[in-house]
Amino acid sequence: MRPPTYQLGPDFDQKLTSFVGALMSASEDIFAHEFSRVGYFVEMAKADTSQRDDHDLRRTPKQFYLLEAVAYKLYDQVSREAFNRTKKTLIILPDCLTLHNPDCRKTDDAFGDECTGCTPECQANQVSELARQYGATALFSKRKLKDQLQYHADRANDIGVIGVACILMLADGMRTAMELGIPVRGVPLDFTGCEHWNDQPFASRFPLDRLRAMLEEKYGAAGSPTDSR
Repeated sequence: MRPPTYQLGPDFDQKLTSFVGALMSASEDIFAHEFSRVGYFVEMAKADTSQRDDHDLRRTPKQFYLLEAVAYKLYDQVSREAFNRTKKTLIILPDCLTLHNPDCRKTDDAFGDECTGCTPECQANQVSELARQYGATALFSKRKLKDQLQYHADRANDIGVIGVACILMLADGMRTAMELGIPVRGVPLDFTGCEHWNDQPFASRFPLDRLRAMLEEKYGAAGSPTDSR
């Protein structure tokens, strides 16, 4: 019987081991700057004997940062065309994007808090304003992401999602969206400022132009005649 999809040969494991080894070796040079502090942080986290509930996250090996970065990029590329065909867009933001976290003045809604625009310099405010220009919706993520996404998908009908998060959270969140059949794209934070990684949390950031480019690719330039929102 002919297999319908793949068929592993006797040397598959050897090929895969060689491929992963080459990938990891190349990443040491290509991403030397981006991941240079991860190993040190992980060792410090392993030595931490305090009663934290996020030890597993903080002790994530450096190799998994690369794995999840590759996963996020693959998910983003695979979903790109389907996302662009959806009518509505929901942008999911992390709490750590706000300048005032944990004292952010966002609304308190069961299926996604909304920025109230209290501080122009806050990137969450800037994202919300950009979303309005394209007729999209920007909300903060909830702990039960699956429920949040399903809620908005059921009400918006034909929705695509853009997730903004750190690499480890982004890939996982994109998998959740894909499990629900929601086309999803992703934008990783440039760095993590939240309490999981810092004794004194500060605001994370990401390139706003990357988000703008995704919206423009889907809708055309904001306010242009080709805008079909």
